[in-house]
Order: sequence, then C-alpha cells, then structure tokens
Amino acid sequence: MFELNLIKDKAKARQRRRVIFLAVVSILFLAGLLSIFVGSLFWRETTLLDTANKEIADVDGRLKAMKADLDIREPAARKRRNALISAWHEDVAVRQDRPYFSPIIRDIVNYHPATARFWYNSVSITTNTESAGPRGTGAEGAVAMSKTLMGTRGLEASGYIQIEGSDILTESELRTVARQMDGMRKLVGEPKFTLDIASEVQPGGDSEASRYVPFTMRAAQTQFSREAP
Repeated sequence: MFELNLIKDKAKARQRRRVIFLAVVSILFLAGLLSIFVGSLFWRETTLLDTANKEIADVDGRLKAMKADLDIREPAARKRRNALISAWHEDVAVRQDRPYFSPIIRDIVNYHPATARFWYNSVSITTNTESAGPRGTGAEGAVAMSKTLMGTRGLEASGYIQIEGSDILTESELRTVARQMDGMRKLVGEPKFTLDIASEVQPGGDSEASRYVPFTMRAAQTQFSREAP
C-alpha cells in the first residue's frame, strides 16, 4: 500500500512538473508573440513619425521659400499698385482741365527770356488714345477708359527768338523759363527748348545786328512713366 501511494505521488509530481513546464513555455511563447507585436507597432509608429517629420520639414522649407519670394515681390507690387492709383487720380484731375488748356496758354503768354524776345508761330497739343479701343460696359468699359485717360500727351511748338547777346545765356534763360511753366508740366511735362543756331537769320546780313534763330519746344508725358511717392 505504501509503495502504491509512493508511485501515485511520483506520478502527480511528474504531472505537476509537466504542467509547470507547459505553463512556462506557453507564457514565454505568448511573451515572445507580444514582444513581436509591440515591436512591430513601435517600428510602424517610428516610421510614420519620421515620414511626418520629413513632410513637415519639406513643407516648412517651401513656406520659407515662398515667404522670401513674397518679401521680394510684395513691395514691388505694392509700389506699382500705388503708382497706378496715383497716376489714375492725377490723370482724371488733369483731364478735367484739358478741354480748356488754360494752364498751357497762360504759361506761353507769361514766361519769356529776360534778355531776348521770342514768339510762337505754331503750337500743337496732342493726346494719343488710339490704343483705347471701343468703349464697353462694366469691366470692359473701365479698362477702355483707363487706357484712354492714360494715353500719351504731347506738345510741340515752334517759332523764332531774337538773340542780342550770348547763345549760352539765352539757352540758360530758356531752361529757366521751362522750369517756371507749372501748368505746362502738369499737363504735358516740363518742356525742352531747342535752338537751331545753324538756321539763324541776320537781317540785312549785318552780323552786328540782332539775330533771329528758329526754336522748337517739345514736351511729352506718359502717366506710367511716373512713380507715386
């Protein structure tokens, strides 16, 4: 009887050892599977994070490049916009006076060289609006009106000047006269006087007498040529 119980105890001990061994093996196997699963998740998240960081760096680089380009382009665009606005308003104001041309006529009448007499044989004022095209409505009409208002204005006049002194002094006085013509500058820009010394006329062939020299005065202005302050 004693031997039978001893055999049973030994069998139960072996069975317990087998159960413990299987439990340990199962635990280790499950731990290995869990470690592999957790490692794969960690690797996946690490890869996704690296990819996201690279995309963020790439987008940040593009944004910085765009901002640098914008910092260069924006002041020029703002300056051009302000110049166009200023040119538009100035040209509208100028066109309100243009049908009368009174500032130009007053300048022609009032300003003369100090040491010489001169007179105009012809005065011509032109405005080039050929590029304006037919007027429309809405946006098309606004574009056409813009082209019309911002056409090129020009003035050309010719005549004779009686020179009794120095040619250099007379040319200097003509430059002073041109700078005094505010109404002329407003409508067509500062005029430029040109003397044709080679075509001077000496009455009676007397070189000591006063000379009559033909002159030309020209002025031209385009609103796009001026910048807003």
